[in-house]
Amino acid sequence: MASLSQLNPYHCDQCGAANVVAAPVLYQQGTHSYSTRFYSGTTQSFSAKAAAPPDPRGYGRPLLLWGIPICFTLFWGFVGLVGILDHSKSAMTLGNTVVTLLLIGSICICGMLLNFRRIARYNQQIYPKLQWNWEHTYFCRRCGRFRLISP
Repeated sequence: MASLSQLNPYHCDQCGAANVVAAPVLYQQGTHSYSTRFYSGTTQSFSAKAAAPPDPRGYGRPLLLWGIPICFTLFWGFVGLVGILDHSKSAMTLGNTVVTLLLIGSICICGMLLNFRRIARYNQQIYPKLQWNWEHTYFCRRCGRFRLISP
């Protein structure tokens, strides 16, 4: 009959215990979904929260943060531009304001595109490495230490 140390080749570096578990297994064991008639959701243990997988970055927050100033500046810039074109002699004082609003709007568009590019680069280059590291991380149930084990 095989001993426990032969079944599990991984040992904790700190305490030497063979009671180690993979982070994805720990996360799955500690995460439970529930559903009632009016509510549904998930609950997690503290160890499952600590062993949570990395999240890819989303585009919603930058779209909201950059989109509001873009809509505001471009809307009022185009309204002012239409006002200048319709009433060219009486609305000449709006010229500097319209140009400023359109310039700020185009700068905001460039900022949003650069932010999207940074997020896409993170999701394509950094996130897969973080996911691989998470899949190869083990947790010692005796001392509570996380350790990355490379095959």
